[in-house]
Parts: sequence; C-alpha cells; structure tokens
Amino acid sequence: MIGRGVCMSYLLEDLGGLVGATLLAPMLFCLAGFGLLRLLDRAGLAAAEGFWPRAGWAMLLSLAILPVLDVLAIRAIGMPGMLLLNGALAMLGVSRMKGATSACHGAGLFLLIALGWWLICAWTLMDFDRDGRLYQSLVVFDMVKHAAVIEQIARQGIPFTDPFFARDGIAGYYHYFYVWPAAIRWASGFHISPVMAFAACAYWTGIAVVALLWRIAADASLIREGRGRRVLMIAILLCFVAGADLLFMALRYLMVGRIEPEIENWNSEIRMFATSTIWVPHHILALVAGWTGLLLNARARSRETPQRLWLAVGAGAAYASMFGASVWISLTLAPVLIVWGMMALWRRDGTLLLSGVVALLLSVPQCLDLIHGRAPDVFPVALHIRPFTLLFAGHDLTAQLWSLILLPLNYALEFGFVMLGASLYARSARPTDAAGRPVRALLLGTLVAGLLVASFLQSVIINNDLGWRAALFILVPLMIWTMRVAQEDDAARRFGALGGLLLALGLTGTVWDIVGLRLIRAPAFPVRAIEVNDDPAMAHALRDAYRWADRHLPESATLQHNPVLKRRALDFGLYTRHWPAVADSDAFLFGADRHAVAARVALLTPVFTQPLTLAQYRDRAARGRSDTLLFTRRDPAWKALGGPPAALPCLYRTADICIASPTRKVLPRKTLP
Repeated sequence: MIGRGVCMSYLLEDLGGLVGATLLAPMLFCLAGFGLLRLLDRAGLAAAEGFWPRAGWAMLLSLAILPVLDVLAIRAIGMPGMLLLNGALAMLGVSRMKGATSACHGAGLFLLIALGWWLICAWTLMDFDRDGRLYQSLVVFDMVKHAAVIEQIARQGIPFTDPFFARDGIAGYYHYFYVWPAAIRWASGFHISPVMAFAACAYWTGIAVVALLWRIAADASLIREGRGRRVLMIAILLCFVAGADLLFMALRYLMVGRIEPEIENWNSEIRMFATSTIWVPHHILALVAGWTGLLLNARARSRETPQRLWLAVGAGAAYASMFGASVWISLTLAPVLIVWGMMALWRRDGTLLLSGVVALLLSVPQCLDLIHGRAPDVFPVALHIRPFTLLFAGHDLTAQLWSLILLPLNYALEFGFVMLGASLYARSARPTDAAGRPVRALLLGTLVAGLLVASFLQSVIINNDLGWRAALFILVPLMIWTMRVAQEDDAARRFGALGGLLLALGLTGTVWDIVGLRLIRAPAFPVRAIEVNDDPAMAHALRDAYRWADRHLPESATLQHNPVLKRRALDFGLYTRHWPAVADSDAFLFGADRHAVAARVALLTPVFTQPLTLAQYRDRAARGRSDTLLFTRRDPAWKALGGPPAALPCLYRTADICIASPTRKVLPRKTLP
C-alpha cells in the first residue's frame, strides 16, 4: 500500500505548463499560417497589405486550413510528420514576416490586452491547490472530454480508441481542434498536461476571433478610412459583452433568493465569444474556418485570373477543417454554401463547386471514422422551437407556441447591446460599393441560416449543441454591424442611455461568468448544489491517485471508478491516461452503443455500492473489462464497510482512495511512487 509524496504545487505545475504551451503553440502552428499566406498570395490574397493585416490572414489561415492538413499528416506518418509539415510551411513563410519589428511599435496596448486575455484563460482553466485541497473551475465539466481526446491523439494518433467506454474499434468524434494541443503535449515529452495544452490553444483561438471580426468588416467595406485601429478595439470589447442575462439573475434572486454561477442558466444557452472560447474552442475554430472559407470564396469569385482557383482550393480545405472540428457549425453553414453554390453555377462560376469537391475529398477519412466509430443511434437532429426560459422548455403545443411568440424578446435579451447596434445599422445609411457587397450578402445569409437553425432545430445526442452553436452565426453579423455604428464619432449619442445600460449589463455579465466559474459557490453564495468540485479534498486525492496510476500501472490497464456516483464523471479524463471500462451513463459520447453503456454501468455499479465476495468482484470486473478498481470514501460500499473492501488488497491506499486489482494480474511496475 503506497501513497504519494507531493513535490510541487499543482498550481505551479499548471502555470508552468500553460506558459510553455502558450509559447510553443505559435511556433508549432501559427507561424505555418505565413507559409499558407505565401502560397495564396499567388492569387493576390494579401500581397499589397501591411504587416498586421497579413498577420491576421496568417492567423486565420492557420486555424482554417492547417487542421485538416495536420490530421492527414498524422494519419499518414504520425505526429512527427505533422510537425515537419508545419515547420516547412513556417520556413516558407519567413519572407512574409518582414516588418514585424517595426510594426510592433505602438502595439503596447494590444499586448497588454493579450496579457489580460491570457490571465483570464489561466484563471478559468488552471487548478488551484492549497493545504491538500484542489479547487477546480466549472469548465472541468466539459474539459473531461477535451483532455481525454487530446491524450488519445498524443499517444495513439488518428484514429484513436474510445476513452469513455472500453470497446474494440475506434471512436467516432469531431476532433480536429484537439490535434494542436495533442501536438504540444507530444512535443513537450508529455510534461505539459492535456488541460494546459488545451488552454493555450484556446488562448490563441480567441486572438484569431478578433482577427476574423476585423477581416470580415474590412472585406465588407464596413471600416471607414483611418478607423482600422478603432474598429479593432471595438471588436475586442464586443467579444466580452454578453446579453442582458443579469436582469433574469436579479429576478431569480428576488423571487427565490438564489443566484447562479453562470448567467446563461436561465435560458437556452447563447454564449458570447469570450466565454465560448473558454468552454468550446473547437466550435469557435470551426466558425473561424467556415467564415475564412467564405471570405476566400468571395475573393475567388471577384477575380478573373486562373490563380483564383487556389483561393477556392483553400476555401475547400477550410470547410473540411470546419467539418472535422464541429459537425454542428457545419450543419448550420451548409444551407448557405448550397444556395450560394447553386447561384454561382447559374452564373457559370465553378469556384464554389471546386471548393465543395476539395472539402468532400479531404473529409473522406473523417466520414469513414464517424461511420465505423459510431454505433447506430437516434437521429441526431429534431424539430423544436427555441424555448424562452425554462418555463417554456417543454415539448407540448402550448409551450412551443409561447416560445415561438416570445422568440423576438428571447433574442433581444440574449444579444442585448449588439442587437441594438444592429438595429441602428439597419436604420442608417449603409455602404453601397460593389467591392464589399458579396461579404455583406454573406453576413445577411449566415444570419438567416443561424436564426432558422437556432430557432427551430435541436441536437438530441446529449445536449442541444446544434441550437447553442448555431447562434454564433447570428452573433457574428450583429457584432460586425455594431462595429460599423460604434466607429462613428457620434456613436455615444446614437446608442444613448439604453446602449450604455446594455453595454454595462453585458460587460458585468461576462465578469460574473468569469468570476463565477470559481468563486460563486455555496456556502459563500446562495446557489444550488453543484456536483463539480463539491469536495476539494477528494479532488486533490484523485489527482494524486491518477498520477500514481500513470506512473505505476501497465500502459493498457483500465482503471474503473464508480460510474454512478455523479451524473458526469470528471477527474479521470483530466488527470490520467488509464481510461475506465465505462465512464458514466453518458459514455456513448464517442460512439459507443447506448444499450452496451447502460448494461456495463448496471454490471459494475454493485462493485461500488454494496459489499461483494472476492469471486463476485472478480466476475464483474472480468465481464466489465475492468483491470483495476478505484474506490473512494464517497462510495456507498466504502461507507458501509468503513473502508475499502477487505477482499481486495489495495495497490495504492490513502485515507480517501484505494486502487485494487480484482484478479491480481495487474500489478505496479514499480514499488515506489
């Protein structure tokens, strides 16, 4: 029976990992965007622009085109092949980095903002520990799947096996975003944790969002001459402006005396860019890729030279990256691409058709993975009117009718300040020049598509990710139009007192969300019970135990925890590479059969909920593909026995945890932690 000696604070470990990953990410990936820029400059993409617009394009191209190329490289020759590809592209783009030193003069304010964004990522994604207690962010609720996929790609490549359910075959999941943090973990010799690698990539994705907003506004001719810097600052500000959600937080407190750690809990979720990038950067990367593809196609259609075909090919690669990063973003944009493509063919322009063919060809391996890696399941999309508050979340006719009637109010409250900005733009004189007309039409088209999908469709696999992420296509046009209005000298007068109130509510709401991820917990605040990190001492003990398991258990050994202790099991995905036989009742996320998941949960639950004989432990563990078992003081069986089962000697034992092997076939490779 062995424990672990603590040699370093987990906070310092995570901090060092985040710093290292933040520095590695641009060298491994972002610089390759300059190589892609050089290739597309042959078609006149940005050759005549200054350094910062070119740098923005390089960032967008790296997020849009590089993921699908990196995935194909990993499939072909592994992680080294991917890094060689990115290194070659970076070397190719060295000439496009000229002027970087002189361009940095006067950029001090933006560097300060970038540092502030990094501190937000650190605050929301690192673990804080003190006196044997580990304090986690609420983001770990989603981080469990992020970190698990990163670990799988770093160790197995692509395709990879299911980390949530031990089974033969491969997992079927959209994973393109996770390739970059996996490469960081691999390149660091597995010293940087998956979570910190993820955090660094989320940080750089957030910077790319600002580059995208500025580029869309520029290509739509919505930036007045000499206002580029001002528009960039407005874009940054709007990323942190939520809707008027705090009004409902105040109403809830007045009615029931309770608040929530997140402002979105009152309604069907619509997150702005700052918090979306922290929670779901893979969907944000898909959005960036999709919009970058649209911009490339718009430029290709405006040119007559044969070189424009390279822009169409680049757009196709961007759409393939979008599909590999988020199916839901792709489903929302698909109608726009289909309608636009048919209109282009009617005008005898085949560039969009070429982009579609390239996207389909590059997506074939991912499609095959989804087909072979996922068991037959329910149809993933259903009709449903977006509910207004939880009061109208039902499926009955009355609730649906009320939700339909209240849709305008629903969106007005959710989008707040940018909805007001868009309404001011609609009532003002708008640009009429031909150069920006295609992108302005795309803003309107994506808005309509986003509204239709977010309002009348939902995904039904686990959460309504389709409805939640489709709203991003509503958000982008509203932000762009608000940027147009806000850059004017009389913007404050036009927005008026209502604009000031909505801006204050939006900024305060984002601050609430960021602070609430860690601090708004009982008993300090009147909130409902939250399963995430409800026992910091146990969280610390679990991180210790999983570290011991990674150092001592055989590489392929499964480590099974209680699958029904909580609705969602979290810590295993964050801290170990020894996956359970079944994570929890939602372990079908990566494509496992729902009935097989339920059957294994039922088989293994008695191991942790009631005392059994040694023969029963061995039988259930063997049939449940569980090489080792992880008992904690919170398990009903532990409480009933006053400790771990005596029939199973512990390989690892502390006051909180016991790791045991039912068959004794799995033994530690070493005798010391």
